[in-house]
Amino acid sequence: MRSLLVRIFLSFWLMIVVTIVIAAAMGFYYAERARTAIATFEVSDAMLDASASLQRAGREGLTDWLESLPGVTQSLIYVLDERGRDLLGRRLPPPVAIAVRRFGGARGERRPARRDFGNLRPARPFTELVGPDGRVYTLFVLPPRGVVGRWLADRGRAGLIVLALIVSGVVSYLLARAISTPIRRLRESATSIAGGDFSTRVAERVGRRRDEIGLLARDFDRMAGELQRASERQTELTRNVSHELRSPLARLRVALELARRRAGELPEFETIDRETERLDELIGQILEFSRFDAETRAQRSRLDLGDVVAAIVEDVRYEYGSGEHVVDVELQIDDACAVDVYPAALNACIENVLRNAARHGRVCGKVEVRVFAEGTEARVSVCDDGGGVVESELPRLFEPFYRASNRTGRDAGEGSGLGLAIAARAAALNGGSISAANRVRGLCVTVRVPLAGA
Repeated sequence: MRSLLVRIFLSFWLMIVVTIVIAAAMGFYYAERARTAIATFEVSDAMLDASASLQRAGREGLTDWLESLPGVTQSLIYVLDERGRDLLGRRLPPPVAIAVRRFGGARGERRPARRDFGNLRPARPFTELVGPDGRVYTLFVLPPRGVVGRWLADRGRAGLIVLALIVSGVVSYLLARAISTPIRRLRESATSIAGGDFSTRVAERVGRRRDEIGLLARDFDRMAGELQRASERQTELTRNVSHELRSPLARLRVALELARRRAGELPEFETIDRETERLDELIGQILEFSRFDAETRAQRSRLDLGDVVAAIVEDVRYEYGSGEHVVDVELQIDDACAVDVYPAALNACIENVLRNAARHGRVCGKVEVRVFAEGTEARVSVCDDGGGVVESELPRLFEPFYRASNRTGRDAGEGSGLGLAIAARAAALNGGSISAANRVRGLCVTVRVPLAGA
């Protein structure tokens, strides 16, 4: 079936047809039962049974006899007391109600005739039963004609409603499932692509359909393929440009060293050397940022997060242990946290966060690093004492090339703005996340990675 419109139309049409067919079959079945019961019904036997029941147990016996009758037969017989009420409390059908009104009472007594002839005795139109207590009950026996339809209307309405609800519910559920399942899969794939996984495809599960949803799935896969190729071309371009820039930088440094030997030390040479070093560092960060796409093709490894953080802390302590910008790095490992990660990406994430804290903290300040587990996540919090960041800028700290306006420290205002962006991308690559929040003395960045087996 190639059209979703046709599928929905046929589903609703089939639901109505099936309901009608089943209702007709049920009606025919009950009608046959009713006709069989009417065919075997004898009015004289019923009157004798009613008389015997009344004589034996009074009104209660007559009521029990009525209740014991089969469904269709019970619809033929009505017994009224002296007040004109049915013993079973049923609503009187129109023929009985008209007869009661026409003949002037429940007992069926005729109105007095205008002339009284000695040889004339009015007929009693309905059978009367006299109980042991002297009370009179009027017995009405309806003709079988029309009883079947009335009995079906009284007894079959609720069943038909329930049947219609069940059939329509089942068909509607199957139809809703047929529509919602591929839409849910499309949504999951769209979420994966938004998270950077351009290899996601849906046509393997949904594309075999020949309706509009199948066409949408195939178009979605073509779009994902184009996005993947565009991302790969952009990554390749960035990597190639960065590599090409490294060669002239190397030649520039050689030329700078030769110029120093010939002309001696000049202030301009220091400026050129410093800017060349910054440019080389920026190119390195760009290469690192683009390298994570290739990292997904490597194998994950199970590591102890505390050991990884401890090794990076030792490197930072060595780098910032002397000079003008001494930083005291304190490490606290609360729990042993085993994680399945891409090692290079995890190292890049922790190292960039820790170096960012060391650079922007107070001169001779302190950086606090804590490793702990919470729920199904391993967490690393890195807190500095550099005064924090404007609250409105916190969500943008992990955007490439974004630099906060009020950061302090040795490299304030000179960073490339790629360090935390690299950390965020590396955390996402390992299935984790990263966030930043101000505290009393500075900024606290928290890296979250799923525990092994979580």
